[in-house]
Amino acid sequence: MNKIEEFWYCVAPQEDLPLYKGQEIRSDACTGLISLVEAYQTMVLSEKYQSTEDIIYRLIINNPVIITDMRVLVGVSDKRLYLDLTYIANVYHDENHTRLVPETREHLLKHDTKYFIKLLSSSPDKAVFAKEVAAYFISRGLVEILNTFSSLSKSQIEPIFNNLIATKEIQQMQAKYRGHGAEQAFAQVITACGLHITPKNKDKDPMAGYDPNVDLSTMTIVPRNAGNENCHSFDLIINGADSRIRVLIQSLIHSSDPGQYGVNKSDETIDVYKRIRAYNNKINVNHRVYLLGSVDGVGFSENPNGTIVKMLDAFDDFFQIHTMFKIPVFLQKIGLINKIKGIVFDTGYFEDHAINHFVNTYLTPAGISNLTNQNINGHRTIEAGKALVVFK
Repeated sequence: MNKIEEFWYCVAPQEDLPLYKGQEIRSDACTGLISLVEAYQTMVLSEKYQSTEDIIYRLIINNPVIITDMRVLVGVSDKRLYLDLTYIANVYHDENHTRLVPETREHLLKHDTKYFIKLLSSSPDKAVFAKEVAAYFISRGLVEILNTFSSLSKSQIEPIFNNLIATKEIQQMQAKYRGHGAEQAFAQVITACGLHITPKNKDKDPMAGYDPNVDLSTMTIVPRNAGNENCHSFDLIINGADSRIRVLIQSLIHSSDPGQYGVNKSDETIDVYKRIRAYNNKINVNHRVYLLGSVDGVGFSENPNGTIVKMLDAFDDFFQIHTMFKIPVFLQKIGLINKIKGIVFDTGYFEDHAINHFVNTYLTPAGISNLTNQNINGHRTIEAGKALVVFK
């Protein structure tokens, strides 16, 4: 196998990419949506309200948080909602020149959904804004959707919500969590090898802080500086015993089309590689810095030549969710550790020719044995992708 063949052989489908914080699709995902339908149905049957517009208004003004359920029902993302409400609140005016937000129209300022829920809860003009929000959802077909679901029983509604509406909503939310889950997974493999990482707690909370920025001309962590062409951000840094930067990791996980972003990142990776190489040419070989790629996802198939094919040659090595065992193998090869005895491959996943590829290409040069189907009792092991890493 060459590099791209290895990539496609081991590529992970979306469901194999780990989710951070257990952001799985929950069985109660549609609870709030069903409550919205039931509340609407009750108000319609009461005949106390003059119109469906008045009902939607009352639902919002009585329980502002309900707008998060309304947006899901009409297929609007959280970002789309708060950007739309930002615009609506900014341009609103009446004969009294009422402003729904403190800034002037000439100085539009983005607000998030929590801000608008608070506005609907406590603003002196909450009734005015609630009518604007009601009109927003009505224009997107909310009444028709609620009328349709009101004619169904709860047992009929649940599978529709769970399999169509809620699933779409949660899948959108999960996209970023899968990337962070992958970062946490490889950080845990590295810390299990006894090495120091930056950020320090990435193995516990991959979303706790910002990705560190490194000046590649000095290999020092610096504040973000868009004007410094040598300054690039990385998902993880591995430090040597002397605290020097030894390995920089870029993580690019694309379960769907990477688009222009993926093309730009692949070009950036090549630039990073050239700058690291220039730095290494000036220093002691024992202080050499390496670039590792955490790359995975079927989305790369949308434009392989413009993205993944270009990147693979720019990395000193790369690993995927299924091949995280390559991390300790690489670390032993470059001399950062000397504690790995061997690898036990999952023969249900790897065929014989694939195992031979990994043994010949990676294990043997690092002095690590293939312990598949051998007795490893008494040895510490960790799971790293589709293999066990066996410590000495």
